[in-house]
Amino acid sequence: MKKFLACALALTLTSAMFASCGSSDDSSSSKAEAKTTTTTTAATTTEATTTTAAPESAADSTAASGTESEGEAAKDISEMPATLKNYEEASVYFKKDMDVASIVEPFAEKDYENDESHVNLSIEELAGIPMLKVETLDQDDQGNYKIPKIKFHMEKFFEGHEADLEKIFTIKADVVTKAVGEFTGDDGTKSLVPGNFMGAFVTQPTTGEGENSWNDLYDFGEAEWTSEWGSYELTMRPGIKDGATFVNSTEPQFVSLMRWGIPNQADFYIADLRFEDEDGNVIACANFGK
Repeated sequence: MKKFLACALALTLTSAMFASCGSSDDSSSSKAEAKTTTTTTAATTTEATTTTAAPESAADSTAASGTESEGEAAKDISEMPATLKNYEEASVYFKKDMDVASIVEPFAEKDYENDESHVNLSIEELAGIPMLKVETLDQDDQGNYKIPKIKFHMEKFFEGHEADLEKIFTIKADVVTKAVGEFTGDDGTKSLVPGNFMGAFVTQPTTGEGENSWNDLYDFGEAEWTSEWGSYELTMRPGIKDGATFVNSTEPQFVSLMRWGIPNQADFYIADLRFEDEDGNVIACANFGK
């Protein structure tokens, strides 16, 4: 019952927050509506008409450690590597010696005056696996952690073989959330859990006119209320939506990810990115493989 009340409180807090999303040069903006779910396992998509994962769906997700049940035992972080769905054959891996700022950056519409948070981006080894760590730094007037928004430079991943960009049909990411600060329920009970993981997964191809379109293909909603960490596979399919696919160009193009605000401090980690063609074959990024 305590977990249910805690989850309900966090859902109420996060559902009140909305994301404002800028173009690559932040000179103009598109608005991505913040959508959340009322369960911990269902994902909502803005392009598909069903909330179940299906080949025709624009997006789906798999929660490896993201459900709540009374009496469920907490899972040690050492179990995390086995939950990653794509780590054996991904397109992009993260390494300790890579130049993080050259491939991924935070973004904000008005110099962080709105709901965006400053973030610290680094490579950190979690349970033996180097991952991109996203640390949220800012809180709002109510003490909730604001919205971290990051964008990956696709033109850097595909430098020298830009023709492969237009082959991308599906994009997947293995993401891990990890609690840093305790969540406090309405009854005063504290627990070291990451809680809600809700947000959006977006493509931003170039328009060819110095700007990028905004394609919110996946509004996800998952949660972990038992363990210190949670593991999720995020999937979106830009290939089924006109204008959402990348083009053969050296101009900046992005895959963007954001997480709605939460009341407790929790970092999230990206273990890998996987790009697939229409037949499900992995598209390699030569300079970012294992």
